[in-house]
Amino acid sequence: MPLSELLSAASQLTHQDKLRLIHFLLLEVAKEEGCNLESPGHQAPEDLLLSQLASTEATVWSPYDSYEAAQTLSNLLEEARKENDA
Repeated sequence: MPLSELLSAASQLTHQDKLRLIHFLLLEVAKEEGCNLESPGHQAPEDLLLSQLASTEATVWSPYDSYEAAQTLSNLLEEARKENDA
């Protein structure tokens, strides 16, 4: 199945199934890297995913404190407003 079809199908999943898909992909990539993220116990899949992500060195970008990005967006909006006013 081409990636575009897979992404289209994934976008139609429920929120719960998207989390399950993320969890599955995370475990598959970890397995390929030689890591075992499986943990014993009976945690809810979402809790297990969050605890597994917390144990990794993954970086998650946040828009908070991103002043340069906010200024860039502001400049773009100002330019678009000027173009619309012209």
